[in-house]
Amino acid sequence: MSEAILKINESVKEGVCVITPSGDIDAHTAPLFKEAIERNINSGNIRIVFDFSSLNYISSAGIGLLNAALNSVKGKGGKISIACASSSVHDTLDVMYFTKKVPPRQNLDSAMADVKA
Repeated sequence: MSEAILKINESVKEGVCVITPSGDIDAHTAPLFKEAIERNINSGNIRIVFDFSSLNYISSAGIGLLNAALNSVKGKGGKISIACASSSVHDTLDVMYFTKKVPPRQNLDSAMADVKA
């Protein structure tokens, strides 16, 4: 079995932090994802969109980090949203009931509007 690979792009657009992971988020790559999330929240970015357009897979470890991010930014008056999840990533988020907390959006504009509201 090959090792999962994860690359993360981070940017700020219109006052919203956009985190774009590419590859797989699993137990091996989750620490890298966690670092990106924490770095942005600690820098004051409390409106975060996760652009999952290049994400192939997310495990329960990754969803746990999304839950932690949600709780952290909510406590500071912020919001998170998810954009462009593939059907398999969306299904995993749904099975873990994360879609009940943060409904995924089909495009980046809709997700950005969610966190600005």
